Amino acid sequence: MNTMQDKERAADLEQRIRCYEELETKPHWPGAMGLADYLAALLLTVGLVVACYVWGV
Repeated sequence: MNTMQDKERAADLEQRIRCYEELETKPHWPGAMGLADYLAALLLTVGLVVACYVWGV
């Protein structure tokens, strides 16, 4: 079952694997979250929980 579609999928998979392997060798991943991003998400979550609690009381 080596149809043209199977060959295209295999080529696409190989390309994706090569891209991820290249990214793994770099020290900085584009779009990766840093400490400030995690802290902002934590503060927003805590703020939302507190606001919902105060609003519900």
